[in-house]
Amino acid sequence: MSISNKTAVLSVVIGSYNRLSLLHACLQSIRESSIPIRVYISDAGSQDGSVEYLKSLDSKEVRCIFHPQKIGQAKAYNELFSEITTPYTCWLSDDNIVVNDGLATAVIILEQDTRIGMVALKVRDMQGPFANEPYIGGISSCGILNVNQGLLRTDLLQELGGFSEAFMDYGIDPDLTARILFSGNDIVYTRDTALHHWRDWGTDAQLERQLQKQEEYQTLYSKTFAQNQTKAKSKCLKQLYRNVGQLLKRVPGMRSSLRLKSLLRDVNNILLCHYISPFDPILCAGKMFYLRQSLQDRKGVKP
Repeated sequence: MSISNKTAVLSVVIGSYNRLSLLHACLQSIRESSIPIRVYISDAGSQDGSVEYLKSLDSKEVRCIFHPQKIGQAKAYNELFSEITTPYTCWLSDDNIVVNDGLATAVIILEQDTRIGMVALKVRDMQGPFANEPYIGGISSCGILNVNQGLLRTDLLQELGGFSEAFMDYGIDPDLTARILFSGNDIVYTRDTALHHWRDWGTDAQLERQLQKQEEYQTLYSKTFAQNQTKAKSKCLKQLYRNVGQLLKRVPGMRSSLRLKSLLRDVNNILLCHYISPFDPILCAGKMFYLRQSLQDRKGVKP
């Protein structure tokens, strides 16, 4: 399916900076989606040929904005979010590759269930310290399972004002995830991996700066959602998680299995996330999504 702006139901917004080969692969993976998509790209002053490549593309196919330097991810994305008119929007990075027709799957999920405001596009790191993990996504101090890359309803995104520019770069996704959930919208994960992430960890010094920025955003996040902070889950739940993990590891052939790692990550998220029902495997059985987060408590009553 070619990228099209005639009958597009989804707009994909991409931030780009000096990753020409990955950017090319990212766009190609979007072209292979089974739904018509409109693409928007914000380039932060690339000097590796990305600007020339983007300018060579049909403007009807890809809408590009070129900045001479970095202005912060939140601001760059928001500038394009305001232009979108398609029913659905998602944000990607230029080092993401769409797999398993993940974008179309997420759109179908939103069309079939109006209670869901955002679908987490399950991301797997392909290199770096988390390459052996089945998928990425941590639980915040509010007890929320974060969405690293999401696809959501455009009217909801615009109503919430897009990304918070107070976070600039790091922290824009957990902040948006929390605001979507606390606005009364459910959030789910795609059951299958939707994105491969070719994260560049850079030098040790660059990694250290990234970790420092992450600590700063976590402090800001905690201040922003102070009234929603949650107590840690009980030791009993954590011990239950460890016991389940030990039992599964004894199953022949499962010790090094990606399936086992994925199952353990799922169990961890269900037990430790404050907004996922313990009956999630039953409630989401046979569906394209799972790990459903909702403000409804586990008895199904709004708090």
